[in-house]
Amino acid sequence: MSAAAEHVYRVANAGWVHCHGHQAQEVPAWPRLTHTALVVLDLDDVFTDVWRFEGKSEYATALIEKRVRTQGLVEGSAHIIMHRLLKVPGGFQAFFSAVSLDLWQRSSQWAKEQNDHCLVMTTGGLLCNGVDAGQARLLLSQRRLMCFAHSEEGMVFASTQALGSGASAMTSSAQVLVANQSALLSRLGPDAVEWGALWSTQPADGEICVSALQGVLGSAPVVMKAAELSLAGERVQTVMPALARDAAGRHALNPFAERVAWRAERWVASITALTAVVGGALVAVGAFTSQQADAQRDEGQSQRAQLAAMQQRIQAVTTVQAPQQLLPVADFSRTLDEGARYDPMAFLAVLKSSTGSDIRIVRVKLEATQQNQNPNRARAFRVDGVVAPGASASVTRWVSLMSAAGWTLKAMDPAESSQGAFSYELVAKAAAPGNMKP
Repeated sequence: MSAAAEHVYRVANAGWVHCHGHQAQEVPAWPRLTHTALVVLDLDDVFTDVWRFEGKSEYATALIEKRVRTQGLVEGSAHIIMHRLLKVPGGFQAFFSAVSLDLWQRSSQWAKEQNDHCLVMTTGGLLCNGVDAGQARLLLSQRRLMCFAHSEEGMVFASTQALGSGASAMTSSAQVLVANQSALLSRLGPDAVEWGALWSTQPADGEICVSALQGVLGSAPVVMKAAELSLAGERVQTVMPALARDAAGRHALNPFAERVAWRAERWVASITALTAVVGGALVAVGAFTSQQADAQRDEGQSQRAQLAAMQQRIQAVTTVQAPQQLLPVADFSRTLDEGARYDPMAFLAVLKSSTGSDIRIVRVKLEATQQNQNPNRARAFRVDGVVAPGASASVTRWVSLMSAAGWTLKAMDPAESSQGAFSYELVAKAAAPGNMKP
């Protein structure tokens, strides 16, 4: 919810004013409300200041109340509203507002009687809210100029009241306040000094204040954006709705639970809007994802159709039978390939490299044999040899080397009768790595 959408009530000595949107109107005091509201006590008889004490800050309220009562700063009993506490060497500083106890009790009771959340605060809370160390803020409320600053030395508050209705009275008032705080303001610099019209019906007053500040700062301060309201034919410049909305959660006089509840309602509105935005984004993403999925599904179906057509063509090619006229040529080609495996020169080279010094090859013969009950005659090498006495392991190693070279060995009856004689039949394996084509 924006500041303009809030219902803000300004309570001044002249009466109550209801601000909503770009309109403002006078209303009876202590009205019965049907909506949430922010009420700002902008009264002349509210005493606001910064005091310093020695001791513990836990006793700040009691110490301030005692001094206010002793000095008679508030008529009757007083209620202390603590805006900010700051520990300093040897004690503490307190920025506070003192209101009459009757006003505070009536404000609290009236806020509780409303049907919806109604937070009450003073101008002191609006003045200091959000002002960090090394910053200052000046607010103009009708003809009263207020200044709050937080420097490394502590907190400072000052205010002046223009005693007349003319421009000269406003000029004098602004120059007095700025001159008294010139050293502090010039040290902070224009970027750290903020000025705003809390409630002003005379635009010239704001120009006078900014001009006075510019004379000390060297350039214009940071000017808060003011809303322009229409009140009984007059134009009102005010930053009150925005400041009240920002300060309500911390500086309202209401109990903590009521402030949290008011803030939670604003969070719910923000979260609802954010949820709607995120939901819309998710819907858009879902639609885009659905389109992408449809496109991928169509592409997959097209690829599957192409694959099926390709498989059909492959199947048609594999089922074609060779013409009968080509069968003799194929047999002749197969015979040439098998003959290349039994190249004697290549076989002797492999045999020589695999035979150790303990083995003597006696005879190598290429002959025909039957294999796997196949009636077709196949070729095979018969190798007869003799191994040295006590070196039978050499035969085992020779068999392994020949097998690794691409030959299948079958033991035969030795052709020699001498000791250590052996005979093997060697048949080439399919695609034997040891056989080299000539």
